[in-house]
Amino acid sequence: MTKILETERLILRTWRLDDAPKLFEICGDAEVMKYLGTGKPYETIEQADEFLRWAEDYQTENGFCRWAVVLKENQGIIGSCGFARPHGMEEIELGYLLAKKSWGKGFATEATKACLQYGFERLKFNETIAITDCQTSVAQNRQRPDIFFLRLKENFRRSVRGNSINLSVRRSSGV
Repeated sequence: MTKILETERLILRTWRLDDAPKLFEICGDAEVMKYLGTGKPYETIEQADEFLRWAEDYQTENGFCRWAVVLKENQGIIGSCGFARPHGMEEIELGYLLAKKSWGKGFATEATKACLQYGFERLKFNETIAITDCQTSVAQNRQRPDIFFLRLKENFRRSVRGNSINLSVRRSSGV
């Protein structure tokens, strides 16, 4: 396990293969997965294993991935946050998911803000995007990456591609 970054309440670290049961618990929740990937919850622990193998390989190849989000107070995994290139796209997307019990506590904002700063300062990204589905963007306001992006205002851009709203923020001294 490698610690990537730390905030006041969170540690973002690389995933370990023994994290599969906790990841399966989080991603097995239909509400958590409603607006992510296929929109369906994990049905088997093998799906968690597959994600963890992907994350390990992706981190090795790219120097970033979607990292485990861990609460400092008890070392419990509450979700995932980090970067990846969406299939068929060159842009780097910031994405996250949190266990339902962690919603509404400011963890998403805390993790995404730290990730953006890390991406721009340490990884030297020039731009980061977040993608949300047009048809569900209103309904998902508790799990939307654009809420934090909209707060940035400066260097922020919004566009529509197909059925998705793409949000991007460029590097600035204010992140």
